[in-house]
Amino acid sequence: MRALGSLLVALVLTLTGCAREVTEVGGRKVVRVWHVWGGTMAEGFTKICEAYQRAHPEILLKPVFAANDLATNQKFFTAVAANKPPEVIFVDGPQVASWAEWGALQPLTELCQEAGITEHDYFRPCWVQNEYKGDVWAMTFCADPNFGFVWNKQAFREVGLDPEQPPRTIADLDRCARALTRRQGDELVRIGLIPWSQYGAANSIFTWGWAFGGDFFDPATQRITADDPRVVKALEWMVSYAREYDVTRIASLERGFGAAEQNPFITGKVAMMCLHIGGIADLARYAPDLDYGVTFIPAPPDGEQRSSWVGGWCVALPRGAANRREAWEFVRWVCATPEGTELVGRATGLFPGWKASPYLQRVRTRRHYDKFLQILQECRHQRPVMPVQARYMRELSRAVDAAVYGKLTPAAALRRARETTQRELDLITQSDRRAGEGGP
Repeated sequence: MRALGSLLVALVLTLTGCAREVTEVGGRKVVRVWHVWGGTMAEGFTKICEAYQRAHPEILLKPVFAANDLATNQKFFTAVAANKPPEVIFVDGPQVASWAEWGALQPLTELCQEAGITEHDYFRPCWVQNEYKGDVWAMTFCADPNFGFVWNKQAFREVGLDPEQPPRTIADLDRCARALTRRQGDELVRIGLIPWSQYGAANSIFTWGWAFGGDFFDPATQRITADDPRVVKALEWMVSYAREYDVTRIASLERGFGAAEQNPFITGKVAMMCLHIGGIADLARYAPDLDYGVTFIPAPPDGEQRSSWVGGWCVALPRGAANRREAWEFVRWVCATPEGTELVGRATGLFPGWKASPYLQRVRTRRHYDKFLQILQECRHQRPVMPVQARYMRELSRAVDAAVYGKLTPAAALRRARETTQRELDLITQSDRRAGEGGP
């Protein structure tokens, strides 16, 4: 796999040449930061960069929007291969191991040691997601506690449910969902819950699979465990909603879903859902009078109580980037200093992964944020750290879709996800083993 990556790099270098980007202007070191933020988040990130620039006039900070997704980032890899990478790159947590495996990132282990940064400074999943093969490859910029479970208290009142008693077990959840669902004729106008709908099918099966007590990967043996019996049980439960409420009618309802003010929880089309921390700001902005609560994700009695997992964006140094020390100082500032992490929180509304951030103390007194902070502090999981995470996410999405739409049983769909992902992971581990033994 490394050999293939080197061949691709060589090919791109041949096609594009080796000229570097400008790295110094008027005696000031240039630090280009490729980021992923748009809309109101872009405004917040701009404030962060402006504050850093004022405090560091000796550098020239140049934030640049660069779209990214879990599958690939052609622009970034072309830049690395052509020896023209930015000094700093945003990388999603599940991408870190893959990008490290492909040789696109610089290890940060020595820089962390010099700065006195250790795993104890971060919420554990925030640190673990950035470790791979004994090195640290990125720093967590924002820690997403996935997820807060929200319920519409007014909808509860309308159907005779206690608005101060959210569901805590799966049986409670099913009972509430039935009571909250409303139809006009054969059409759904409100549904209690759609277990696979919010934030993607793969993230949904991670969420409910862990809540049911399952697991997805054994790092000791490097084995994919998508069809863990408890994960299968979670998907069977998700499929029960597709059958009870008719997946085609659910799909028809979903066509009216959107972001921001069109969020189905805001429009009243969904009465309960898993909510991302960023959704709190949207609810305050577009539905300030909405009466809702936040709690932990419900789980079966034999599952994992108060289950949650951490996602979020991280920041890394690309391989071959210039001005390494100046770039690292920006990364350290936004990810591991009181002033930087405080500003990240205030400007974006997201939680830093650095436990000592003053922002985390500030939000303890803010409505609903305190519950998300509690979820983050108790979090046990992050998506599996492996170099085929993007493939795994695709296969899990396929599995959920196939099961929900009745094309495969949950067990068969998850078995296919395991087998397909395992084959790709084995190719990498076998290649690494041969390389370690001096093979071709």
